[in-house]
Amino acid sequence: MKNISIITCGPGMKEVKTLYGQASDWIQNILESYSINVNIVKGFEMGDLDPSRDSAWIITGSAHSVYDDYEWIEYIKNKLEDMLESKKPVLGICFGHQLIADTFGGEVILNPKGWELGSCRVNMTEDGEKSMLFDTLNTPLDVFQSHQDVVSELPDGATLLASNNMGIQSFSYKEQFYGVQFHPEFTKTVMEKYLDIRYEKGIIKSKPEVIDSKHSCKVVINFINNIIEEK
Repeated sequence: MKNISIITCGPGMKEVKTLYGQASDWIQNILESYSINVNIVKGFEMGDLDPSRDSAWIITGSAHSVYDDYEWIEYIKNKLEDMLESKKPVLGICFGHQLIADTFGGEVILNPKGWELGSCRVNMTEDGEKSMLFDTLNTPLDVFQSHQDVVSELPDGATLLASNNMGIQSFSYKEQFYGVQFHPEFTKTVMEKYLDIRYEKGIIKSKPEVIDSKHSCKVVINFINNIIEEK
C-alpha cells in the first residue's frame, strides 16, 4: 500500500475551518476510495518528512508567501531537494505550486494584476493536454482560485501545462514535480465562503457567481492513478 504525506502549510482559515475543515481534509475526501495510507504533516511546524517512507507528497496552499522569511519554508524546500534525489513525485497546490517553482530556480512574485478569486478558467497548453496530470480533462478547465502570488518564471527545464490571463497556472518539472495554481480540492461551498470572507474584508467589492468546478478534482486523482503509479 502506498504512503502519501499531505503537507499542510498553515493552520487553515478559522472562518472556513470551523465550518468545513481544511485543505488536508478535502484532499483526503477525494482520496477516500483509494487504498492509500495518508499521513498529515504540519509543514508549518516542521513536522517529520521522510522521502524514504513516502511514495509521494501533496503540498497544500497557505496564507503565507514563499518569499516570507520563515524557517519552515526553507525546511520544506530542503526536503523537496531530498525528494528530487529520491525520484518521488510531488503535487503542489497554490502555495505548494509556487514553492516547487521557487525551490528549483523559478520566481514567485506578488501578482501586479491583483487577486485571482472565485471561479476562473485555465487553458492547457499542448503539453498540458498530453500530460498525465490532465488526463481526460478538457480545455478550458473551470477551476477555483484564491491567491495573490503567482509564478512569474518557471525553473529551467520546466514544462508549462496551463495558463490564463493572470499568469502561469500549472507546470511540471522533470516529470516528477507538478504544480497547479488553482485549488482542485475546493468545493463550491468552500469557494463561496472564501469569497464571503474576502468581501467582508474589503478585498473584493462584489461577490461574483461561483460556477461549480466539477472536474478539476480529477487533477488529484490523476496524480494518484497516473503519476505515482509510474514511479
